[in-house]
Amino acid sequence: MAKQYARLNQIEHNRTVTWERDGLFLYRLQGGLLLALKEQGRLSELQYRHAREHLDRQRRAWIATGQKGGRP
Repeated sequence: MAKQYARLNQIEHNRTVTWERDGLFLYRLQGGLLLALKEQGRLSELQYRHAREHLDRQRRAWIATGQKGGRP
């Protein structure tokens, strides 16, 4: 059986997640997924760095437009 990295136990205060309201959460989630893919060997170090740099550039651009940490 494959190693279990995460599990959803329950959902509290179920609501729609949006970039405008939950941008920081989504940014961190994407970063965590990239790291997990790298640790599993599905992304090389070079692929991981490239994807992470792209994600960071998107976030900086979004913040520069005056948004509250969401998606560019």
